[in-house]
Amino acid sequence: MNNIYDLARRELLNAQMNWPTIELLLVAFGGTPDFDPLDISLGNIKARSHPEMGSSLPINGTTVAINGTAQTDQVLIPGIPVGPPVTWFVMCRKHATVHDSSKPILFLDDVYQLPFVPNGLDLVIQPDWLQWRGWWRP
Repeated sequence: MNNIYDLARRELLNAQMNWPTIELLLVAFGGTPDFDPLDISLGNIKARSHPEMGSSLPINGTTVAINGTAQTDQVLIPGIPVGPPVTWFVMCRKHATVHDSSKPILFLDDVYQLPFVPNGLDLVIQPDWLQWRGWWRP
């Protein structure tokens, strides 16, 4: 059910989000996926008892394909501890000073090889290279 959050949709339609220049963050969660399109911060999601399992290093290579696909290079989430499986992700516009204030853009639970059982090592997430390195297309 991958989906876009209402805040991101509004920002796109009002020309307030420039995909190639924003700082992105991918956050891993476990448990039952929980998409609320009205969430406006990572803190809103975590407040519903969804503990963060890990978050990515800076995401590079943000570009837009000719067909409008939002692209990035692969994403690295360092050292997810051994424990419950990762079952969903949230891509956010990174907030420079307060992590939980990061703004959700994209909810991702329909991802190849999810659920992922962490082994304590880094998790590398690769956008769909068959779809132009794409995450989504507005």
